[in-house]
Amino acid sequence: MSELEFDDEVDAEEEEEEEVADEEAEEEEAANEGAGGEEDDDDDDDEDDDDDDEDDEEDLVDPLVTERERCINSFDCHGFRHALEACNARVKDEGIQENCTPEFFDLLECRDKCVAHGDIFKTLLK
Repeated sequence: MSELEFDDEVDAEEEEEEEVADEEAEEEEAANEGAGGEEDDDDDDDEDDDDDDEDDEEDLVDPLVTERERCINSFDCHGFRHALEACNARVKDEGIQENCTPEFFDLLECRDKCVAHGDIFKTLLK
């Protein structure tokens, strides 16, 4: 067999393989389209159920988060909050090589003490 005949056979085999692969791909697409229509209907139902769940979740508010916000904005922690804000402004404006970690931890400590002595645990213990 000459090289030309061998090349023709190889080309013919490659074309057959490509045709088979194309046919398989088309069959898979057709199967996915048929199944996809059914799945889309299910997805629409799931989305409606998710919307109902999200509405219920939006109504719930974590009392600890609310208490922490109240404490950070309270008079007791005002000085610590002001110190942290001043430090952040100093670092941002002047570019000083400083971090505000001590001020941040002081504010968190004040916040946690306020939360511990607040009304949240009194209502939970009842």
